[in-house]
Amino acid sequence: MDSFTLQIASALASAIMMVSLFLLYRASPRELCLLDWTAAGVLFFLRNCLGITVFVPQLAVFASGAVVNALYLAAHAAILVGVRRHLGLWPGWPLVGVLALLVVVVNLVPVVQQSVPLRLLLMLPLVLLVCLLTVYTLWSAPDPQMRSVYLPLLVIELLFSAQVLLKIVIVALDPTMSLSQSGNELLQTSGYLAMSAFIMLTTMACALIVIRRQELELRRASDTDPLTGWLNRRALQRIASHEFARAERTGQPCAMLTFDIDHFKKINDSHGHAIGDEALLHVTTLAQDVMRGYDYLFRIGGEEFVVLLTDVQGTELGVVAARLRHKILQHPLHRAQQQINITISIGYAERQLNEDWQAVLDRADRALYHAKQHGRDRVSFYNNHNVLEWLR
Repeated sequence: MDSFTLQIASALASAIMMVSLFLLYRASPRELCLLDWTAAGVLFFLRNCLGITVFVPQLAVFASGAVVNALYLAAHAAILVGVRRHLGLWPGWPLVGVLALLVVVVNLVPVVQQSVPLRLLLMLPLVLLVCLLTVYTLWSAPDPQMRSVYLPLLVIELLFSAQVLLKIVIVALDPTMSLSQSGNELLQTSGYLAMSAFIMLTTMACALIVIRRQELELRRASDTDPLTGWLNRRALQRIASHEFARAERTGQPCAMLTFDIDHFKKINDSHGHAIGDEALLHVTTLAQDVMRGYDYLFRIGGEEFVVLLTDVQGTELGVVAARLRHKILQHPLHRAQQQINITISIGYAERQLNEDWQAVLDRADRALYHAKQHGRDRVSFYNNHNVLEWLR
């Protein structure tokens, strides 16, 4: 396939990228990274349109190697900008503008203007750097649930980087090779083909990232209590089933701890439901300080909460429960020069051999009932003989 045809194909691919990602942005206007990736499509499209003019004698006057190279570098940088914005980092558009201007200035130097290989040796390392920065940014992304979704774009950028690096090596080894903007040399035609594939695959990878994040946000919203941010009863069934199945396979200890706020109705009746909501937030915030970062925290009712703990058993569970009770007791809620003393009652139970999570939660609930029946503001648990004991 000749260079002209491949330039047309690249222009069509970039037009598809530009239109597709902009339409996706119109459907999801909160995803501003789509505008950055749309800009990448626009820049690729302009670059390819200028490249096409090289093959048309009447339009060749409009072609400028300096502008073509600047647009090409800026397009790759726009992909990096979109990734950074998606991850909540500073996008960096001003730096893209400075970099593009620098490329234009360097390409206007007479000795650079007269040598296509020299222009490549000056521009391609910058493209390689931008691509590798994109790879690094995706690799460093903190959200483990999105890692697999970032992988396609990461691999695409890596493969394109390898192609750019190979091109740099070839040109560097033979800087006198015959190259022209409109030539049919293998080096350039393969570059146009790689660009077309890169643009199409990047379009799909960027769309996949946005769609996956929206899917995760919807799942989190459906699994999360809107007041406290803790997981809800729907999430409890899925997560507890998974963790207990894993515990059955590995023999890992598992336990359920359940607690509720003592006399919560009295708080609502005396101070109003707004203060009641503040009390719930107060208790859950304090509880999060006590629990480990990987414990699962659930709100399953008005003032009823469940914690799923793994890798902890025996006296350690008692220590965690006692620490939680003391934390709430020692930190009353202060509102409008009022001090509202809050206490909680706690019940917990450890998983026994071949026991499912519902059975463990049921025993923890009975332990909680025992704590409330015996004065509240205390911890109850089941020992190995299913005998209820309590401590205060």
